[in-house]
Amino acid sequence: MSTRTKALAVLSLPAGVVGYLVTGAILSGLELPEGLAGALMLFVPLLVAGLCMAPFLVPFFDQMARRDLAAIQEQRAAAEDTGTDAPKGPPPA
Repeated sequence: MSTRTKALAVLSLPAGVVGYLVTGAILSGLELPEGLAGALMLFVPLLVAGLCMAPFLVPFFDQMARRDLAAIQEQRAAAEDTGTDAPKGPPPA
């Protein structure tokens, strides 16, 4: 894995924390009904934190998926060379 991808993955946590804290501070300042405030204070900051983390984590997961796809293609090519059955992937959609 590249250093850039690892660095972005590590930076996702501080980005999520900042998003969570900022959203919590904004929601704390709003005058919301008691029942609604509890639910919003729980779910909205978590949603915003996840949205803040996503751009940092996408390259990490993309690189992992590319590595796995390359390994599958190598296995299939090796199976074709030896004449054995290739590992079957999911059925075509």
